[in-house]
Amino acid sequence: MAEFVTRIEIIKPEFQIDYNSRLFFLGSCFSDYIGKKMLQLKFTICHNPFGIVYNPISVCNSILQLLYKEKFIEEDLNFHNELWFSYSHNTQFSDVDKSLCLKRINKSFEEARNFIQKSDVLLFTLGTSWVYELKETGEVVANCHKLPSARFNRRFSPVDVTTENLCNAIQEVRKTNPSVKIVFTVSPIRHWKDGAVENQRSKAALLLAIAKVQEQLEDVLYFPAYEIFMDELRDYRYYADDMLHPSVSGIEYVWERFADTFLSEESKKIISKVQSILNKINHRPLHENTSAYLKFVSSLREEIIYFQKNYPDIDFSNELLATDKTV
Repeated sequence: MAEFVTRIEIIKPEFQIDYNSRLFFLGSCFSDYIGKKMLQLKFTICHNPFGIVYNPISVCNSILQLLYKEKFIEEDLNFHNELWFSYSHNTQFSDVDKSLCLKRINKSFEEARNFIQKSDVLLFTLGTSWVYELKETGEVVANCHKLPSARFNRRFSPVDVTTENLCNAIQEVRKTNPSVKIVFTVSPIRHWKDGAVENQRSKAALLLAIAKVQEQLEDVLYFPAYEIFMDELRDYRYYADDMLHPSVSGIEYVWERFADTFLSEESKKIISKVQSILNKINHRPLHENTSAYLKFVSSLREEIIYFQKNYPDIDFSNELLATDKTV
């Protein structure tokens, strides 16, 4: 049968991810998509504790803050349009209440700070080489929070600058966690507001910077999420309605390639069991008070209990509680 795609060949790494692995994902939307997928499948994961971060300088700053900053304080917050926010964080942390904003930021920060020191895999996803620098301080911000553009300098992060920042962040992580595996990806999401040509140059600069990091540091891997979308999934059916973000089927395909590359065979078997339970949990009957449905719930509860006995480190406590309430 003829092949109608140019399939990206991916060399499998020497290490494998399993359900004992601690995974830390940071950066642009791909890390968020895959992170949420693995979290749903009950892997031990911390993803985007600052929210989605697009540019490599802010990604590296996030790492350094996790390693060396004790906590965020009120002086780290700013106020605009009736909201308190941090330039280091995505808008999801913003709040009309200053104390709640700070509390939410520090809760996520503390969990991530402890997690990164014991992580087995650190995956960076880089989205764009374009950065926004706050004029009054020279700080590169992770998010502009809809402030007037006149308050920022928009500039391109050169390959050498991006390389230097990435190498420094990795070296600092390895001081406290020398065995951590490093994986890079480039987000396939196009930053169309930058312009079509500017977006391509931006992605190219990120790819060149990652290649330079691999030349300078050992044990740094690259997963070709960007190339898979550009070549294997060269069809708008794999995009959402905005024609820029991946569709559900596109994300699922890249996840399958990621899983085939990194996951152990044993973890793939466990995933099928986890997914089976989750599918049953998400089943919504037309009539909940029938004997047939109550029997279904009772059987599901027994299945979860049996699963937990075999895999005690995989947490299904919330799902078990849900079946208890239903029964």
